[in-house]
Amino acid sequence: MPKYILLGLSVPIIIFLTMYFWSKLSEKFKTRLVIIVSGVIIIGFILILTLVLT
Repeated sequence: MPKYILLGLSVPIIIFLTMYFWSKLSEKFKTRLVIIVSGVIIIGFILILTLVLT
């Protein structure tokens, strides 16, 4: 039960900190960060599909 409380509190805190620090980042770093996160999501989606379909 406590893990759900920690998870529920950590998600809004992480979102708030991301929004707060996003404006302080340089444009070059923002672009790289978006590309890296997109790549991780795409690779994860492909891995999940291969695990489900095999």
